[in-house]
Amino acid sequence: MPQLSLSFRQAFNAEATDDVPIVLVALTPNDGGETVYLSSDPTQRLSEDPLRYGTISKGPDGQTREYEFVLMAMAWPDDQEASPPATSLTFDNVAEDMAATARSVTPGTQADVVMSLVTSSDPDFVEETYLMKATGATYDAQSVSLSVSREPIETEPYPAQRMTKQRFPGQFR
Repeated sequence: MPQLSLSFRQAFNAEATDDVPIVLVALTPNDGGETVYLSSDPTQRLSEDPLRYGTISKGPDGQTREYEFVLMAMAWPDDQEASPPATSLTFDNVAEDMAATARSVTPGTQADVVMSLVTSSDPDFVEETYLMKATGATYDAQSVSLSVSREPIETEPYPAQRMTKQRFPGQFR
């Protein structure tokens, strides 16, 4: 269970508040395409022509970026015992490269998805970050839906390093 700050939980559970919880999403296709940065809140105006709203945040990597506002629906990643956490993200298909990102998600080439939770009062402080992979995508003229999951821990190689004389000299005495 993630440890969220009291102010984030109050903003999340409040009936009416000026401090809004925000989901920041970074989609990076594995085919070498450009990363798409999206926000669930129109925190401030990013540009006049064209008119764009979004959130400016340092995000989880500490670099200040503009996350463009799109209408999105997201469920918290589930916590099933026999499978890795999974969720789905649904965006309105308004950004010009959203469908291209969705098309790049195939079983062999998954897109990296970084979901971060922040608040509108302090968008530079990341409450929680989920590093996941888009495992499937559907899209049409109105929306783009991504199935997102983490890789099963069973796919991690063990042991991670080879037992060689250079790495583990004590084993070869």
